[in-house]
Amino acid sequence: MKFAVNPLASAAGQLIACLALAACGGGSDDVATTDGSDTSERAHAMAVAGTTATWTRVATEGQSFSVSGTQVVRYGADTRWVQKTITGSAQCTNSFFGSDPAYMTVKSCEVQAPAPAPAPAPAPAPSWTWIANEKQSFTVSGTQTVRYGTDTRWVEKSVTNGGQCTNTFFGKDPAYMTVKRCEVQTPAPTPAPTPAPTPAPTPAPAPAPGTTACDTATGRVLLVGPGKTYAVPSAAAAVAQTGDVIKITAGDYSGDVATWSASSLTICGTGGRARLFAAGRNAQGKGIWVIGGSNVTVDSVEFHDAKVPDENGAGIRAEGPNLTVKNSGFFDNENGILGGDTGTITIERSEFARNGFGDGYTHNLYIGPVERLTVSASYFHEAKIGHNLKSRAKQTTIENSYFMDGPTGTSSYLADFPNGGVVVLRGNLFHKGPNADNSIAIAYGQEGLNKPVNTLEMSHNTVVMTRSGGTFIAAPGGTQSVKLTANLFAGTGSPQLLAGGFASGNAVQQGNVTSVASNFSGADNVSTPNFWPNATLQAQIGLASVLDSAYTKDAPKPITLRSFSSALKAGALQAAP
Repeated sequence: MKFAVNPLASAAGQLIACLALAACGGGSDDVATTDGSDTSERAHAMAVAGTTATWTRVATEGQSFSVSGTQVVRYGADTRWVQKTITGSAQCTNSFFGSDPAYMTVKSCEVQAPAPAPAPAPAPAPSWTWIANEKQSFTVSGTQTVRYGTDTRWVEKSVTNGGQCTNTFFGKDPAYMTVKRCEVQTPAPTPAPTPAPTPAPTPAPAPAPGTTACDTATGRVLLVGPGKTYAVPSAAAAVAQTGDVIKITAGDYSGDVATWSASSLTICGTGGRARLFAAGRNAQGKGIWVIGGSNVTVDSVEFHDAKVPDENGAGIRAEGPNLTVKNSGFFDNENGILGGDTGTITIERSEFARNGFGDGYTHNLYIGPVERLTVSASYFHEAKIGHNLKSRAKQTTIENSYFMDGPTGTSSYLADFPNGGVVVLRGNLFHKGPNADNSIAIAYGQEGLNKPVNTLEMSHNTVVMTRSGGTFIAAPGGTQSVKLTANLFAGTGSPQLLAGGFASGNAVQQGNVTSVASNFSGADNVSTPNFWPNATLQAQIGLASVLDSAYTKDAPKPITLRSFSSALKAGALQAAP
């Protein structure tokens, strides 16, 4: 398969990483404690390097030097330094400073000059908050300043009530051939007067925009971002050890790619999402992040524009067992997530949009033969020719998620389970659009059944097809069972309910409703999907009793869950969004 690992390349990469780590003393001390304080001399030196103090070169690596009196000297290169307080003569060497802070790089020694008195603090700059991705609509309260673009390339506009995140609406393309987004300006607060220097208790920290897995994870904490111990995620990845908690300050990280080899890591964006843009780079020729360790959790991280020479670059290349991804996004990569051979993969409240090279072999999500794939409250849309979701797992459970082509999407299958297995689809909303590359919405076993158990169960799903004709479900004759309960199927041009070799008469059916797509006014709206049927169809979808007691939450909009007491309507939605 396209995601097969090159064992020689992987082993070589691990050997190089191991040698680099060993040369730096293993990196075991260069971390932050759970209260955010730095704990090592090296971390302190890196922090000092980022202050207003200036440095003057006194020697190149291998040379001797002397200083007047007692002074602070740093040894290293670029942003990688250790420092030492020196009196008299010294040597600019690894041995004298006790470590190699910049392996395989020519280093120098620099003496610290006292920092000048700090200038008055400038007025705080306004902050910006994400409100939409390119081509989506957005709303704002009253009249506010909205910017459109990416990185440092933006155009601003005063917007009243709402608008569209498009070149047309903003009047230009500020970042040609680059995926853009819209952000609303939050005015900077008026600086408060400097208080009198009387002792005061430490204030409670401001609440984060949302909780993440890092809030409850235990382990040593590695802080990533501007002004932190590690400037970029790859620097933390190089020293991460089993059980670490990596907190990445929200913001954009362009061209930074990483291999995470340690296990039991918890990696989170903090204060919002950390947005990673490949910018033409990749890790191991595979993608933005290669995750080789087991039991890794990724939370609140976005992955954009992964591309590799093999044309299957992934936001995340999953190579270790038991990966969990939460509250994250995968946009315009050749694959969103690719891989998975053992263990489990769990995806919660995440978005996969416009991924795919366009060759039919790359997808929004492509999972290999793991034991179990679990997806909940997530949003998959507009895969490029490939599938919105493809799973070769032995067991796949997908609940309360959206799968959409919209009016222009070109995906093949909305969901594909090519080798069968135990598949449960509950409470999902599917839209197959007029430009879809394939006429089948949900495909099961189309590349051959090879799992010990091969069953398909669908309960309380809504499937709307605005592509004329086609098939809602394709399953081969060898499928052991197909069970359809309280689903709502609405098509265009009389599509088949079940095809592919499995006789529709052999399916166990109860409470399903078949209708036409014209009874839905917003099921093709990718920006604000609305799968609530019109009044005519609402009168036809009532159920006399609960048919699936496990269905207790629906998804009124993507990545949103709503609880209810009893599912008494066919389809996914139990009330208007």
